[in-house]
Amino acid sequence: MKRRDFISIFIKGTGAVIAAVMSIPVVLHSLTPNFTKEENDEWKPLGPVTNYPQGKITPALVKVKEETGSLSSKSVYVWRKSDQDFVVYSRSCTDLGCPLNYDSGSEWFFCPCHGGIFDKEGERRAGPPNKPMWRFKNRVREGILEIDIRSVPAMV
Repeated sequence: MKRRDFISIFIKGTGAVIAAVMSIPVVLHSLTPNFTKEENDEWKPLGPVTNYPQGKITPALVKVKEETGSLSSKSVYVWRKSDQDFVVYSRSCTDLGCPLNYDSGSEWFFCPCHGGIFDKEGERRAGPPNKPMWRFKNRVREGILEIDIRSVPAMV
């Protein structure tokens, strides 16, 4: 075997080994959500479904941590569309996370920071936000409305 052939094979082999080693994290990262999806959910109660009148949007607080303090709870808006159909919106604007205010007269949400406006369905109607309002995954268990607090981005 010539020296040139040996070096060529060595370089190609080394490149293949490096590529294989570098691809391992990518493969693991792409497979991990399939194995840990349920473990990442963090369901928190919002209270009995009777607290939320049908057809109305009601503000609510969810305890994020068991500690006391300003960061221990999170504000949300609950819209009970029908008997068992709930939509739970994050109170944070999708632009910079400013707290949204709900106007029951117009049934729209307003962002005081940049003038963002969202309709009752959570769709953007005006202002700089380019995404609809964030919605929490929710479920009803034994008459208690629960939300998965990890189902929206962490900044909210």
